[in-house]
Amino acid sequence: MTFDLWASVSGEKLPTDLTEAVSNKDWHSVASELQTIMDGAVTDGVYGRALLQLVRALPLGKERLIDRYKAVVSIDYGDWDGLRACLADNTIARSELIGMREILLAPINQMRIPPFALPHEAMLFGSYEYQFSQMLNRFRHWARGMLRFQATDVVWERPDVPAGRHFRYRKLQDAVFLAFAEAQGGNLPTAAALAIESQRLGDEAEPLRQVGADLEELVAVAMGDDRRTAMRFLDQLRGPGGSSPLGAWQVLTHEIPFVSLSSPDVMTTCVDVMGRIAQRIGSPRAQLLASSWRVATEMARQQYDHKHVELPALSAQASQAGVGLRVLPQLLQAITTRRPVDFAAAVTSARRSGQVWAQVSALTWSAALNPTPRVMRWLELLLRTTGWRRPVLVPPHIAGDAALGLASGGVRHNALVEFASSAGRPNILLDIALRHVDDTAASLPSRLAAVEAIGTLGTLRAGEILARVARRNDELGRRARLVSQRRRRTGLSEREVEVVQLAAAGGTNRDIAERLSLSQHTIARHLANARAKLGAANRTEAAMKLEELNALARD
Repeated sequence: MTFDLWASVSGEKLPTDLTEAVSNKDWHSVASELQTIMDGAVTDGVYGRALLQLVRALPLGKERLIDRYKAVVSIDYGDWDGLRACLADNTIARSELIGMREILLAPINQMRIPPFALPHEAMLFGSYEYQFSQMLNRFRHWARGMLRFQATDVVWERPDVPAGRHFRYRKLQDAVFLAFAEAQGGNLPTAAALAIESQRLGDEAEPLRQVGADLEELVAVAMGDDRRTAMRFLDQLRGPGGSSPLGAWQVLTHEIPFVSLSSPDVMTTCVDVMGRIAQRIGSPRAQLLASSWRVATEMARQQYDHKHVELPALSAQASQAGVGLRVLPQLLQAITTRRPVDFAAAVTSARRSGQVWAQVSALTWSAALNPTPRVMRWLELLLRTTGWRRPVLVPPHIAGDAALGLASGGVRHNALVEFASSAGRPNILLDIALRHVDDTAASLPSRLAAVEAIGTLGTLRAGEILARVARRNDELGRRARLVSQRRRRTGLSEREVEVVQLAAAGGTNRDIAERLSLSQHTIARHLANARAKLGAANRTEAAMKLEELNALARD
């Protein structure tokens, strides 16, 4: 479902004193009321687009403060004619507005912040420039630098910035943006911890708290969790309290790699919103990024079986862009050609721009299709250090083949076991887990993780392996006996568990059949068997009971 962020929204929840002052054309009172609820440095807030829409409709030239607010909102909406009308020699923080305009309208090859006179301008510009250029290594450096930066004197002197709200919001903003930086270009456990912390910061109704909650769930999926994601920010975006177009683009651009691991329909919606915003704002770099993700979404829906008709044009544009914006088109090109040189180019660009998620994805494809010692070493290192377990834009069979390649190359680590488990290929997981169990040179944690992984499989072979290991008189044997006891609680086969989990994620019989290369009749039989064993009336109840049993098994 698409929605228009430029459409009129209800203002019924705006403060009464403000709306009455507007009705009475008491512009001095309007400016005073805005000064208490609107931050000229950070326009998105608890009143969302309802407040921004009101400001856009206010007349120019009545109050200098109102003119400043209108100028900022013009940037949020990409209203460049409106911004031109608002700019005057005495406009508050005029250089900030001009710098923001230059960032949003910059050509696709720009990778530098505009000229600045004050330190706080450099920090403001960096937030947007590094995201629009997709230079995530610089964005991560910027986000860490914000923890040490506080422009108290500037805030105190600015009439368009409510000091109390701004300082409370800054702590929330710092946590969320550093979480974004770590998620895309750093360490997922660190990103998850920051996302959790952010939900306790700022004012209670701040939209960024919901962004933190969404990011916590999305990162968990990337780390191998099977949980569903709520996407609270997207739901709120539909209403009058939703973010501005520019604010929405910022959040969705950070989240989109993780959304791609969730629901295809949600991903399609996010990409569509990103595209509409980029088009309306007129930003060349935002348009290129949105087009890249749109092509990626359509290729994923086609299971990467066909060359996308727009990929040559996308690649031609990307070849003229900055290195950060080249990463996704290069990855899509490599997925299409399956050539080692193309994957190598994507990896190089991803490393130069700090896009760790793309490095993991490109290396996973390479490890599955054209494994080399260098590719294996890099992928192993990233799996160990970043927490990624579900690579973006990588189908399960490719991830499974990559995991098997790592195991065949001698890699033994619990990160590999978790990577194989997240790939959803039971036979490959069993093979890799068995290699760990039988390898006395492997670390104990990795061998224990392998025993736990075998316990998630319902095949006769898995049961035999557990029984053999359970006869041992060491820590491995004790863990195998415990896992065997838990395993008997479900009674489902490996394939039945897999089918129920895919059904729980919203897959139809046809979707599941295509994913597992089975007939729809076979899928229906597996579901019927699973319902009977679990005593469930339908697939939804079967999924709920399976999750309850899995929760007991984890206790």
